[in-house]
Amino acid sequence: MIAFIKHLLCFVLVVVLQTTLASWISFSDVVPDFILIFVVVMALRHGPVEGMLWGFFAGFSVDVYAPIEWLGAQTIAFTCVGFAVGQLEERFLNLNLATKVALLGLAFMLNDLIYYAIVGIIKDNVGVLILTNTLPGCVYTMLCSVPVFHLLYRSFGRSPNA
Repeated sequence: MIAFIKHLLCFVLVVVLQTTLASWISFSDVVPDFILIFVVVMALRHGPVEGMLWGFFAGFSVDVYAPIEWLGAQTIAFTCVGFAVGQLEERFLNLNLATKVALLGLAFMLNDLIYYAIVGIIKDNVGVLILTNTLPGCVYTMLCSVPVFHLLYRSFGRSPNA
Protein backbone atom coordinates (compact mmCIF):
# COMPACT_ATOMS: atom_id res chain seq x y z
CA MET A 1 0.00 0.00 0.00
CA ILE A 2 2.88 2.36 0.78
CA ALA A 3 4.36 1.72 -2.68
CA PHE A 4 1.05 2.60 -4.35
CA ILE A 5 0.82 5.86 -2.40
CA LYS A 6 4.41 6.67 -3.36
CA HIS A 7 3.64 5.98 -7.03
CA LEU A 8 0.44 8.02 -6.82
CA LEU A 9 2.35 10.98 -5.36
CA CYS A 10 4.90 10.69 -8.16
CA PHE A 11 2.05 10.64 -10.68
CA VAL A 12 0.56 13.79 -9.15
CA LEU A 13 4.00 15.45 -9.35
CA VAL A 14 4.29 14.44 -13.00
CA VAL A 15 0.82 15.81 -13.77
CA VAL A 16 1.79 19.08 -12.10
CA LEU A 17 4.97 19.14 -14.21
CA GLN A 18 2.92 18.47 -17.35
CA THR A 19 0.33 21.16 -16.65
CA THR A 20 2.70 23.88 -15.42
CA LEU A 21 6.31 23.36 -16.43
CA ALA A 22 5.70 21.79 -19.85
CA SER A 23 3.96 24.84 -21.28
CA TRP A 24 6.59 27.09 -19.74
CA ILE A 25 9.50 25.22 -21.38
CA SER A 26 7.70 24.66 -24.68
CA PHE A 27 9.79 25.17 -27.75
CA SER A 28 7.85 26.38 -30.78
CA ASP A 29 4.60 24.77 -29.55
CA VAL A 30 6.38 21.47 -28.83
CA VAL A 31 6.03 20.30 -25.24
CA PRO A 32 7.60 17.28 -23.54
CA ASP A 33 5.23 14.53 -22.39
CA PHE A 34 6.12 13.96 -18.74
CA ILE A 35 3.08 11.73 -18.24
CA LEU A 36 4.30 9.31 -20.92
CA ILE A 37 7.72 9.28 -19.25
CA PHE A 38 6.02 8.23 -16.02
CA VAL A 39 4.08 5.44 -17.75
CA VAL A 40 7.29 4.15 -19.39
CA VAL A 41 9.13 4.17 -16.04
CA MET A 42 6.30 2.34 -14.30
CA ALA A 43 6.06 -0.23 -17.08
CA LEU A 44 9.80 -0.85 -17.05
CA ARG A 45 9.96 -1.11 -13.27
CA HIS A 46 6.86 -3.23 -12.65
CA GLY A 47 5.95 -5.05 -15.86
CA PRO A 48 3.09 -5.10 -18.32
CA VAL A 49 0.14 -5.32 -15.93
CA GLU A 50 1.14 -2.36 -13.78
CA GLY A 51 2.33 -0.47 -16.88
CA MET A 52 -1.06 -1.06 -18.43
CA LEU A 53 -2.90 0.08 -15.29
CA TRP A 54 -0.83 3.25 -14.93
CA GLY A 55 -1.21 3.80 -18.68
CA PHE A 56 -4.97 3.56 -18.31
CA PHE A 57 -4.97 5.94 -15.35
CA ALA A 58 -2.64 8.40 -17.11
CA GLY A 59 -4.52 8.23 -20.39
CA PHE A 60 -7.81 8.79 -18.62
CA SER A 61 -6.31 11.82 -16.87
CA VAL A 62 -5.18 13.22 -20.23
CA ASP A 63 -8.56 12.47 -21.81
CA VAL A 64 -10.27 14.71 -19.27
CA TYR A 65 -8.88 17.67 -21.26
CA ALA A 66 -9.55 16.15 -24.73
CA PRO A 67 -12.41 17.11 -27.03
CA ILE A 68 -15.50 15.07 -26.20
CA GLU A 69 -15.64 13.27 -29.56
CA TRP A 70 -12.18 11.77 -28.93
CA LEU A 71 -12.82 10.79 -25.32
CA GLY A 72 -11.00 7.54 -24.58
CA ALA A 73 -8.44 7.75 -27.38
CA GLN A 74 -5.54 8.66 -25.09
CA THR A 75 -6.71 6.09 -22.55
CA ILE A 76 -6.43 3.32 -25.13
CA ALA A 77 -3.11 4.64 -26.50
CA PHE A 78 -1.45 4.96 -23.07
CA THR A 79 -2.78 1.55 -21.98
CA CYS A 80 -1.33 -0.12 -25.09
CA VAL A 81 2.00 1.64 -24.63
CA GLY A 82 2.16 0.70 -20.94
CA PHE A 83 1.55 -2.94 -21.81
CA ALA A 84 4.03 -2.98 -24.73
CA VAL A 85 6.83 -1.30 -22.76
CA GLY A 86 6.08 -3.49 -19.75
CA GLN A 87 7.06 -6.52 -21.82
CA LEU A 88 10.66 -5.30 -21.38
CA GLU A 89 10.43 -5.37 -17.60
CA GLU A 90 13.68 -4.63 -15.78
CA ARG A 91 13.57 -7.80 -13.73
CA PHE A 92 14.37 -9.69 -16.93
CA LEU A 93 16.38 -7.13 -18.92
CA ASN A 94 19.05 -4.75 -17.68
CA LEU A 95 18.64 -1.56 -19.69
CA ASN A 96 21.01 1.39 -19.44
CA LEU A 97 19.83 5.01 -19.53
CA ALA A 98 20.43 5.46 -23.28
CA THR A 99 18.35 2.36 -24.05
CA LYS A 100 15.56 3.59 -21.77
CA VAL A 101 15.52 6.96 -23.54
CA ALA A 102 15.44 5.23 -26.95
CA LEU A 103 12.62 3.01 -25.72
CA LEU A 104 10.77 6.13 -24.59
CA GLY A 105 11.12 7.52 -28.12
CA LEU A 106 9.60 4.35 -29.58
CA ALA A 107 6.81 4.48 -26.98
CA PHE A 108 6.10 8.11 -27.92
CA MET A 109 5.83 7.18 -31.60
CA LEU A 110 3.61 4.18 -30.82
CA ASN A 111 1.38 6.31 -28.59
CA ASP A 112 0.85 8.91 -31.32
CA LEU A 113 0.26 6.32 -34.04
CA ILE A 114 -2.38 4.57 -31.93
CA TYR A 115 -3.99 7.91 -31.12
CA TYR A 116 -4.06 8.93 -34.82
CA ALA A 117 -5.62 5.58 -35.73
CA ILE A 118 -8.33 5.93 -33.07
CA VAL A 119 -9.34 9.49 -33.86
CA GLY A 120 -9.48 8.67 -37.56
CA ILE A 121 -6.82 10.96 -38.95
CA ILE A 122 -6.91 10.75 -42.75
CA LYS A 123 -4.08 8.71 -44.22
CA ASP A 124 -2.67 11.68 -46.15
CA ASN A 125 -2.44 13.79 -43.00
CA VAL A 126 -0.62 11.21 -40.86
CA GLY A 127 2.74 11.80 -42.56
CA VAL A 128 2.47 15.54 -42.06
CA LEU A 129 1.42 15.11 -38.43
CA ILE A 130 4.32 12.75 -37.76
CA LEU A 131 6.83 15.21 -39.24
CA THR A 132 5.38 18.35 -37.65
CA ASN A 133 4.06 17.10 -34.28
CA THR A 134 5.25 13.63 -33.39
CA LEU A 135 8.97 13.79 -34.27
CA PRO A 136 9.67 17.17 -32.61
CA GLY A 137 7.65 16.15 -29.54
CA CYS A 138 9.45 12.80 -29.43
CA VAL A 139 12.91 14.37 -29.57
CA TYR A 140 12.03 17.01 -26.98
CA THR A 141 10.49 14.42 -24.66
CA MET A 142 13.60 12.25 -24.99
CA LEU A 143 15.83 15.22 -24.11
CA CYS A 144 13.72 16.14 -21.10
CA SER A 145 13.45 12.53 -19.93
CA VAL A 146 16.99 12.20 -18.57
CA PRO A 147 16.45 14.39 -15.47
CA VAL A 148 12.92 13.02 -15.04
CA PHE A 149 14.25 9.44 -15.19
CA HIS A 150 16.78 10.36 -12.50
CA LEU A 151 14.07 11.97 -10.37
CA LEU A 152 11.62 9.07 -10.67
CA TYR A 153 14.21 6.34 -10.20
CA ARG A 154 15.71 8.13 -7.21
CA SER A 155 12.24 8.33 -5.63
CA PHE A 156 11.89 4.57 -6.23
CA GLY A 157 15.30 3.89 -4.69
CA ARG A 158 17.39 2.90 -7.74
CA SER A 159 19.70 4.48 -10.23
CA PRO A 160 18.30 4.80 -13.78
CA ASN A 161 21.57 3.40 -15.15
CA ALA A 162 21.20 0.12 -13.31
